Parts: sequence; C-alpha cells; structure tokens
Amino acid sequence: MRQRAALTVRRVFLIMILATVAVSLWVAQRTSQAGTGPGWLQLFFSTAQPVAEPRVGIIAGHRGNDSGAVCPDGLTETEINQEVAEAVATSLRTENLRVDVLDEFDPRLSGYEASAFVSIHADSCSVNMTGFKVASAEDGSDASKRLAECLWTRYETETGLPRHPETITTNMTQYHAWRKIAETTPGAIIEIGFLNGDRAFLTKHTDRVAAGIVKGIACFLAPGQATPTPKQPPGE
Repeated sequence: MRQRAALTVRRVFLIMILATVAVSLWVAQRTSQAGTGPGWLQLFFSTAQPVAEPRVGIIAGHRGNDSGAVCPDGLTETEINQEVAEAVATSLRTENLRVDVLDEFDPRLSGYEASAFVSIHADSCSVNMTGFKVASAEDGSDASKRLAECLWTRYETETGLPRHPETITTNMTQYHAWRKIAETTPGAIIEIGFLNGDRAFLTKHTDRVAAGIVKGIACFLAPGQATPTPKQPPGE
C-alpha cells in the first residue's frame, strides 16, 4: 500500500510539473507574439520569416563572347567592362547585397530574377566623342525606366561625364538580355563612356565609374529617389 501511494504521489507531482511547463510556454509564446518580453524570448518564439537580401545582376559586357570595341593599341572594351563590373559587385556586396557578375550570353540569363539588372558596356574607340548613355527596354516596365533614370542622374553626378542620349541605338533598347531575363526583373544598360574620348577617365578612375553605377542602383533600390530624365530619341 505504501509503495502504491508513493507511486501515485510521484505521478501527481510529475503531472503538475508538466502542466506548469506547458502553461509557462503558452504564456511565453503569447507574450512574444504581443511584442513584449525580453528580446531572447521574442527571438525564440518568432514566427517571422527572414528577409532575403536583394539580388543584383551585372553583365560585364561582351565577356565570354568577344572583345567588344578595340583600340589601335589593343585596349579592349571587354577589359574595361570587366574591371568596372567587378568593382561594382565588390562595392554592392559590402552593402549586404547578393550580386551575380554575368557573361554577355550567360546561360543564367534565361528567366533570371533580381531586384535590379544592369549591363555594363563602353562605347567606340573609333570616334573622338565623350559622354555616357543609359537605356531600358523599348517597351520595358516602369521599374526598368526608374532604374535607368537613377543611373542617368547618379552616374552623371559622380563622374561629371556629359549625357549622350543622341547616340542611343536599338542595340540598347532591343538588347538581347531583355528577351531572356524574367519580366519582373528591372533592367537597364549603360555605356559608361567612349574608349577614345573618355579613355583616360575610364582607365584611371575606375572607382568613380563604378561608384556612379553603384549609386544609381542604390537610388533605384530606395524608391522615390530618381529624378526625371529627358526623353530618349528612338533607336537608329
């Protein structure tokens, strides 16, 4: 009889402990959901999903396909594009953004999804011109147009190079990548300067070239910061 009574007492005691733990956990969870209680408690019971960092896609123009424009002394557009693209990626990654540096015809372009997508190119070495230009798809989304506007304004401010919208062609407004990336991915292409007229700047001030693009992307990822840009003439 004594053993049976002792066993009964133990069972009752165990049930009381389990009930106390269950009630404590319930109260802790309700407290956390109400946004009160210590931080560790809210973290432990939090049901919120972590927010993924924005992804940015950068094409190093012509890389993996051809040399692009070539100067008489052998300087190639691809060299410039790749150096700038890598500098842009490095800078964006320090801001906790996920960045993909893509080849010109990278297989990952098919259905590519990102918060922003920028293709970096340089202009001809055969003409003595100076300036840069930006374009989005001819019938692109409003988001793509806002990305282009941000690049226009921030790149101009950072580099001091003049705008050269009159030389925008269908190679930019009907760029092949526009037909490959996801429709929801905002995209723009930038010609960062002329390899002839802007050569010294492009080769000696890569940091400023990259900074102009980075600030343009940052402007776009912070909505409402873009300012209007003049209408672009139709492609030639």
